[in-house]
Amino acid sequence: MDSLSTRDCEGFVAQVNALQVAQRALRNGDPDAIAAIHRIAQSLQHTRAVPAVSEILKLSVRLDKTADDQLARELEDALPRLLALVDGLRSERVGLLLVEDNPAMVEFLRQRLAAPHRDLHVAQTIAQAEKILAEKEIALVVLDLMLPDGDGRSFIMRLRERSTSGFVPLIVVSAKAGPQVESECFALGADAYFVKPFDPVTFSIVVASKLQQAMDVKRQSGHDLLTGLPNRAAYNRAFRRASMLALRSRQPLSVAILDLDLFKTVNDTYGHSMGDQVLRRLSQVIAQTLRTSDLLARWGGEEFAVFFPNTDVKSAKLALTSALKAVRAEKFVSADGHSFSLSFSAGLSGAKKGLSADEVIADADRILYLAKQSGRNRILTPLDKPLTVKRTILIVEDNAWMASVMKHHLRDQGFRLVRVRDAEGALNFVADHAVSLITVDVCLPGMDGFELLKRLRDVPTLGHIPIIMVTSNAQKKDILKGFHQGANDYIVKPFAPAELRARVHRFLKPRVLEKIDR
Repeated sequence: MDSLSTRDCEGFVAQVNALQVAQRALRNGDPDAIAAIHRIAQSLQHTRAVPAVSEILKLSVRLDKTADDQLARELEDALPRLLALVDGLRSERVGLLLVEDNPAMVEFLRQRLAAPHRDLHVAQTIAQAEKILAEKEIALVVLDLMLPDGDGRSFIMRLRERSTSGFVPLIVVSAKAGPQVESECFALGADAYFVKPFDPVTFSIVVASKLQQAMDVKRQSGHDLLTGLPNRAAYNRAFRRASMLALRSRQPLSVAILDLDLFKTVNDTYGHSMGDQVLRRLSQVIAQTLRTSDLLARWGGEEFAVFFPNTDVKSAKLALTSALKAVRAEKFVSADGHSFSLSFSAGLSGAKKGLSADEVIADADRILYLAKQSGRNRILTPLDKPLTVKRTILIVEDNAWMASVMKHHLRDQGFRLVRVRDAEGALNFVADHAVSLITVDVCLPGMDGFELLKRLRDVPTLGHIPIIMVTSNAQKKDILKGFHQGANDYIVKPFAPAELRARVHRFLKPRVLEKIDR
């Protein structure tokens, strides 16, 4: 059977258990039971996950269409099959915490809480419960009030005071009865109260319903609406648990910050609707290349955060390299027919004892800055030492002597200098590498410099990159043509070395190279 969302799975559990209650009422002659059965059957048909559970749909339709005088017999036949189908449902796993010190009650509640998609954690004391909450992601708490190391009501207060558990559903099960204790628990933040002994089927329905509501809250508060990824708050919660586990088990944990290169150009050139489309698609592409145990989240804007459990920085870099290749291979077409692709830059760091989540992220963000300054479209780690930040100048020149002259006069300025012979070489280079400035000779074999200039300006990621035209023709019309097509400056051959350096420095001021400190 197909996998469902936890919300839809819990919805089925609640509805089928409600049919059990209605069946019992029907046997007892309750006049409202027949209408209740029809309503529940209709509700099953409208569940969003119906396409994945066609057999449940068929049974619910049969129930809804059965005549009232035949409903008891039809329900006797359908209900066991529905219960079996619900027991076989698969979904994303969800954690439940049972805080109860009575062994008999623990076993009773374990049976009522058990489901293939639920992980049940049992604590006999408040101290044990606190430890589980710190290490596991818990979606619902079932709590006894009388515990060996404290009163459960004080525990409710502590849960509701924390951002990580403030909205986790909490069900009290207690031998204490009466309006005073029940009203106090509700006032402190309990979501339901059951006095022992209680009806097990009703209890199961409430658990499933509260979990269903919890999934709605989690989806709204823990996920980014645009990409569907976990948001920053959800990332921080998961990272805290992962870092505690890594420290206790002495396993590595790596963290990365990713930033889509020159994404602002996409918004400026093609509009924010296209930018949103790019963010949604690339977030899917990156997530699909990572392992299910890795957690990718939208950090904000065009930035993403990811942590890699039980993974050192070197292995995490290999994983991100695969993601970068997948991102670069993804093609987008704008409304006016222009095709473009993007890349990302990433900084990787390892979690260390004594560092908070913010400090680890800050370290990764610092390395990300160096990755962007060293040319973008790359992944850097603290292992990349010494890491120098050099900006790349692409020289498009078919004359080998002239290219060597330009490289000679710029070599001592701290730039990385790359020369290609023709337009095709230039377009191939900028597709795979980040550049800080381009010089283009007007007279090139095949496609001339003007046509290349036009093609370069059609690449969204090159929108802000300075381009200097180089020519031996000083005619005003050609110079104006170059500026009209997007050139930032013009140099006429022959030129003095000081003139070349001045034109380059106008756009790229020399600076001391930065390094990642050990």
